[in-house]
Amino acid sequence: MAIKADAINDALVWNDTDYSFRLYDAIGNNVRKWLLNGPRNTDDTTAVPTDLTVTAVKTSTVTQSVTAGNTLVLTTDATEYDGLNIQVKGEQFKLESGKPLYFGASILIPEDTDIDLLVGLCETKTDLLKTSSSHGVNTSVEGVFFLKTDGAKTIAMKSYEGGTQYFTGNIGDVTKDVAHIYELYWDGSKLSFYYDGTLYGFLTAGYANGDLTPSINVRAGSAAARVATVQWMRCIQVR
Repeated sequence: MAIKADAINDALVWNDTDYSFRLYDAIGNNVRKWLLNGPRNTDDTTAVPTDLTVTAVKTSTVTQSVTAGNTLVLTTDATEYDGLNIQVKGEQFKLESGKPLYFGASILIPEDTDIDLLVGLCETKTDLLKTSSSHGVNTSVEGVFFLKTDGAKTIAMKSYEGGTQYFTGNIGDVTKDVAHIYELYWDGSKLSFYYDGTLYGFLTAGYANGDLTPSINVRAGSAAARVATVQWMRCIQVR
């Protein structure tokens, strides 16, 4: 793996020589980006990074990591369905024709069954995942994302628009205590889903068409606190 410079839509981008879809950064008047790769400004009262909207249930917390190689630690309350809904403030990304977009995140969870995890791009909503009765995606969600629900290790790729699922597909199992990489790449006409660098599916229709923002939702699948560690996350679009 090495990093190389390239050009997309008159913007300078840096991508991976082995995974050309994987963007690390970009510069240009037509670039919109959000990078989670180091310490953030935090609210003096809550200690939550100020560029994030966090909806926490009970004692669920989000903290900046003090461990080398990590950025955020997400800890749920020890009650089933309790957890954290985290989104970047504003919705500055959209799957539009001719405007390439990359989203990627590396996340580690120490539990592979009794936990819900959603990661990807969604419209702003305080409860992307259900908060009672059953585990799964909430109504009226719009977005493209990866999903793992309580009771199974399976990771699925999803596309929702207005609460309707237009695309789904299983891509394998999550492994506890392993940092998996979840990535989306929109080349301007096709949306591709990558898990740990491997392409598992793509869409040319039936994808979310609203304004989106980087999103994570973590919820406990049983009466025990669950932790998700975010090593890095970024979203880059060349408009």
